[in-house]
Amino acid sequence: MGIKLAIVGAGSSYCPELMQGLIRRKDIITLDELRLSDIDESRLNIVGEFCERVLLENGMSPRITRTTDLPRALDGADFVVTQIRAGRLEARIRDEKIPLGFDFIGQETTGIGGFTNALRTIPQMERIANAVEQYAPEAWLINFSNPSGIVTEFLLNHTHLKAVGLCNLPIGTQERVSKLLGLPMEQVRLETVSLNHCGAVTAVHAGGENVLPHMLDSRTLDQAAQQDAWIQNYRPIIELLGAIPNDYLQYFYYHGRKLAEQKAASQTRGEACVDIETRLLSYYADERNRTVPPMLAERGGHLYSEAAIALIASLSGAVPGYHVIDVQNRGVIDFLPDQSIIETCCYVEKDSIRRVPLTVSPSPVLRSLLTSVKAYETLTVQAALTGDRQTAQQALACNPITADLDRAIPCFEEMLEQNRSLLPRFFPQ
Repeated sequence: MGIKLAIVGAGSSYCPELMQGLIRRKDIITLDELRLSDIDESRLNIVGEFCERVLLENGMSPRITRTTDLPRALDGADFVVTQIRAGRLEARIRDEKIPLGFDFIGQETTGIGGFTNALRTIPQMERIANAVEQYAPEAWLINFSNPSGIVTEFLLNHTHLKAVGLCNLPIGTQERVSKLLGLPMEQVRLETVSLNHCGAVTAVHAGGENVLPHMLDSRTLDQAAQQDAWIQNYRPIIELLGAIPNDYLQYFYYHGRKLAEQKAASQTRGEACVDIETRLLSYYADERNRTVPPMLAERGGHLYSEAAIALIASLSGAVPGYHVIDVQNRGVIDFLPDQSIIETCCYVEKDSIRRVPLTVSPSPVLRSLLTSVKAYETLTVQAALTGDRQTAQQALACNPITADLDRAIPCFEEMLEQNRSLLPRFFPQ
């Protein structure tokens, strides 16, 4: 029996990557129907038609629906993938540029830029969640919309959906660690004490043992740094935490350096993405093109399709396995509330997610960081749902990156003003 897959935000330039994941697993996942939905009909048609050509080129011919009508896309779906960007890249660029004027990091998921992104995105996800509850109540919703952990916190604590948050960073870390160990990825399992975009790998299980202590030995780190420049860059954080950090910890622990880099840059990442997307959409629109172009890698999201379709394969029962995903804590991290959304290793099989217990305690530094950032995330969801400015300020005060009210309050007010049409709950008049 095949599956019905709905993709919300299918006008995204990332969407063809999902086709790659489906193609790689076409012998184990039968795709009966593919529903592609987006609010931008022009982009939906360009990207959707290209996705159809890619599937046909690889011997796949599911029933495909392209529509701006969300209920039509969702009706009876088994899996729903959400990959929306509220305000599009124009809003992302504001998230990156405005904070720099207040000496804050400008970033789409971390700090005050990520905060504003969450305020815009959660109301849109609320609309989508309501539609899923009505038209596909048994579906699994897999969320890629950033900031993924905060959005998933809303989905799992304020709706009745079966939802999972997903990010490509954990599988990217698994790939990096596997290369350093000289092992296939499937033989390496990561143990993380993390929120999405904030945390670290505290154990690496391979061959029946935790090999991370050996990997963090100074001589081994010396060798690894010669092999991988990423290790050299993050080594102070590695040694601080006694763990392998998430990439986004650079914004917490290299704050001054990252701020200076952003201020000196000729363009923001969002501005670079505008150029990349223009070239990608031009390629997709050419009816002669039937293969996913290498330039898609420039857009980021390495292993995005692998993470998403592998998770669907497990949830459908086709290939059970381990995944690092965003789920409710339920006692895994003992210093966070049970309902908090964390990013942790789970064993996933048909309609079942089982959290894998931790075997290694995090350092006090990591524990302190996650406690503060989780408080920020929880308050951010409340602010997004209520439009309450005081709750928003409390959230910013909890985040180590933004805990300076002399700068955070005026920056927040400027972010609100620049996003006025996208944040109606903060402007009830």
